Amino acid sequence: MSDSSLRQGAPRRRKSLIRGALMLNGASMVVTALLFVLLLSLVAPPLGVNAPGARMALWARLAVWPALLLFGMVVGVMAMRGRSQAFNPVEDPESRGQRVAQRVLANSVEQSAIFLPALAALVATLPQPSLAAAVVATGLFVLGRLLFWVGYLVHPFARAPGMAMTLTVNLIVLGWAVLLQLGGMQPGG
Repeated sequence: MSDSSLRQGAPRRRKSLIRGALMLNGASMVVTALLFVLLLSLVAPPLGVNAPGARMALWARLAVWPALLLFGMVVGVMAMRGRSQAFNPVEDPESRGQRVAQRVLANSVEQSAIFLPALAALVATLPQPSLAAAVVATGLFVLGRLLFWVGYLVHPFARAPGMAMTLTVNLIVLGWAVLLQLGGMQPGG
């Protein structure tokens, strides 16, 4: 096989991998949306959360899970740095594991910066019988971040299902919160 045919095969293989990742993303988004709807019918809404203070207490109880996951990711970055000789992140060469851990943490901070305020808006305005959506969204968000982390450790394309799950949850929560804001919904209304 000639060098030129090897070079031509690489772009085709990359396109095929990207096409596969996009199809996996789309399928993961559909599965996540269906899972969200299914879990909504199985999870009971929290009771006694009509008052604004009770709603924010609910949000705080839910927000602790993404925070705990982020803390685990920070510990993961520290552990990867401790296992190597690259203590100086500016001058020492980093291992693949360190780069993956840092990228997973950075992306999860970015996704959490979307999810947590949108979740607060949703919890503040959802009618009480629909508050199970906040619980379901939090569980799926954390699961998506874990799948993203594990997938990234396997191969960069294997992070697609976790990323798609996170994207879908963020779209649902943010979109629903915006619709409630535009509709002027009041808690319990």
